[in-house]
Amino acid sequence: MHCLAAFSLLASAALLQSGCSQMNGHGPISAGTMQKLQSRSITKAEFIGQLNAMDPNIRSGLPSGKVSLPFDFKSKTPVIKAAGPDDQALSMLFDTGAARTVLGASTAVKAKVRTIHSQEAMSTMLGVVGNEQGLVGIIRPLRIGSWTLPAYPCFVRLHESFGEGIAYPSNILGFDLPARYCSQLTFDYPNQRVILSFQESFKLREGMNSASVPFTIEKGVPFVKVQAKGVTWSSLIDTGSFNGIEINEDLAKQLGVQDQGVVVEGLTLVAVGGMISSDKAKLRTIKLPEIKLLGDTYKNAEVDISPGPPRIGSFFLKDYRVTFDFRTRLLWLEW
Repeated sequence: MHCLAAFSLLASAALLQSGCSQMNGHGPISAGTMQKLQSRSITKAEFIGQLNAMDPNIRSGLPSGKVSLPFDFKSKTPVIKAAGPDDQALSMLFDTGAARTVLGASTAVKAKVRTIHSQEAMSTMLGVVGNEQGLVGIIRPLRIGSWTLPAYPCFVRLHESFGEGIAYPSNILGFDLPARYCSQLTFDYPNQRVILSFQESFKLREGMNSASVPFTIEKGVPFVKVQAKGVTWSSLIDTGSFNGIEINEDLAKQLGVQDQGVVVEGLTLVAVGGMISSDKAKLRTIKLPEIKLLGDTYKNAEVDISPGPPRIGSFFLKDYRVTFDFRTRLLWLEW
C-alpha cells in the first residue's frame, strides 16, 4: 500500500501545548495495557497480506462527493470526531505535521486494533521532543464523516503523557490518508470544518481574496518555501501546532537572530517523544523586519524559535480557508 510496510518511520511534528508550569509525566504504558495489545497480535506476514488487499478495497469505496465534517478548535488545533469498530467515537487531531495515523494504546485496546507482535516488528516514531517506539496495527473499520474505510493501518503509541493541564491528544489522523486518496483537503478555519474531496478540481470561491504557493511532500508531510533576510528555507504546514511561524536554532543562526528574544515561561511542550518546559526548550519570540510566505509579505513579523523543523501552525492559518490541491500540488489560502 505505502511505506507503512517498512514498519520504521513516523515523521511527526510537535503539538506545542499550553499547560501547567509544573512538569508532569511521560512514560511507557502499563504492563497490563501492553498485554492486552499483544493478546490480539498478528504476524508480520498476516499484516502484509491484509495491507496488500487494503488499498484496492479503499479505492473501490471512495465517496463520489465531498465529505465535510466539523472540527473542534481544541488547544488551538483542529480535532475531529471519527469512529472505529462498533461505531466507537474517536477524537483525533487532524495533523498535517504527522505523516501517519496514530492511536494511543488505550484507544487501540478499546478499538480492538490488531498489531504485529513486538518481537517481529516495531516502529520508530520521530517527534520534535524525542523518539518513541510503537507497534504497527490495523484499525477496522475507520469512519471519517460519511466516509467509511474498511480498514486502515496505524501506529500504536507505547508511551503516554499525563498530568494536570495536559491535553495532548493520543489519537492523530495523519497527512498520509488525504494525500493518498483525496484530490483536495480543506481546513476551513473560520467555519471550523474539514472538507475532503475525491473527484473535484479546485475552484476559487467567488468574491474571495486568494493566494497560492507550491508545496512539496517530504517524509510524508507538506512543506512550502519561506524567505527572510535573503535566506530561503522549507517550512512545514503543521495544523498540529498551535503556534504561528516557527524556526529552529539552526535557522535562527542563519538569520542572525539566535541571541534575540525573551524566553517564554509557563508552557509545557507536549508531543510524540516526550514533554519539555518552554524555558528548558528556550522557546522565545523574535521579530523579523520582513518575511515572505504563502504568497504574501509580512512586515515586523513575530516568529517563534522552538525545537523541531521550521513550521507554520494553526495560529497563523486560523483566519483562512486552507486547501491542499493534490493534483496541482498547490496550497491555497482564501479569505
